Order: sequence, then structure tokens, then C-alpha cells
Amino acid sequence: MELIVRHGEREEDIHLEARDDGTYQVRVGRSDGGRTYQIDLVEAGRLTSLRLLGESEGRQFEVATRRIDRRSRGAAATYEVSSHRGVDRVEITDPLTRLAEEAAGEGSGATTVSAYMPGRVVEVLVAEGDSVSRGQGIVVLEAMKMKNEIQAETDGRVARLYVSEGEAVEGGDPLFEIDETD
Repeated sequence: MELIVRHGEREEDIHLEARDDGTYQVRVGRSDGGRTYQIDLVEAGRLTSLRLLGESEGRQFEVATRRIDRRSRGAAATYEVSSHRGVDRVEITDPLTRLAEEAAGEGSGATTVSAYMPGRVVEVLVAEGDSVSRGQGIVVLEAMKMKNEIQAETDGRVARLYVSEGEAVEGGDPLFEIDETD
């Protein structure tokens, strides 16, 4: 699983891989120079709290994490991370969500959402003229053998659908436009 972790102005790419023995291998940074950790996840207390017991270069460490927001699907999640160095806040998101956010255009009262990668439109969930709420599914896009529901980023009305079911799209192709509700 690929993730992006942001701490202040600093961002790190994270690759998380489950092992057969129940542990995880975590690579922080690029594969050509990143750091690799072996991590055991231990649940502690509430479901939102985890304790990470890790080892890197022969050194063991413990990091406690606690989710501090209740994010909507597809947005960055915020966590509080406690270690021997103190307490920090980090945001975690996945690369597809990041690409989708970057592909969303800003207009005067209208938002055009574009495909974040090549794929095929599996389903169109609304019709032009429909009122939609932030987070409501608009189009289901299949990319890299995964179905991704592309959601409305704001309340509004579907001003235009640029795609139909079964249509192939390239990264950057417009999918739909929403006129924002004041």
C-alpha cells in the first residue's frame, strides 16, 4: 500500500507491505535511498489508537498513534504521533486521492473534476441537472484494475457530464462539472 505522510512542510512517500508473520515492512522515502523498518502493530485501548513497535538498523523503538479527526472518505486523515522525541501531528493520504485533488479545477462558481489517471468509466451515478452534496459519488472510474468512486467536492448542481458508461478516459480528461451552491 502506498501512502503520503505530511508533517508541516515535509512530505514522505510511504510503502507499507504486510508480511506472512503478521508484521509489516515500511519503506519511508524513495526506494533508491529510503529507510526501511520492520513494524509490529499492537492495538491499545480505543480502536483509533495503535502502538507501533519497530526496528531499524538494530534499534528498537515505540511510537503511539491516535487519529484525531473523523475525515470524510477520500480526504487526508490527521494523526497525533507520540515518540521519545515528543508529540507531532501528521496528515496521511493515498496517492490516488492526492492526484484526484490536484486534477480538480477551480472556476468561478463551478468546479470541473478531471480523471487523475487513464481508465474506463464503469458507472455514471447522476444525471445533468441533479443536485449533489459534497462527498456524493458522481462517476465510478476503473483504473489499474481498481474501481474508484469520484465524488463531488462541493454541494451544487451537476452542470455537465463529459463522460458516459464504458468510455475510456486519459489522465486529465474532464469527467464532470459542478456549479457550486452558495
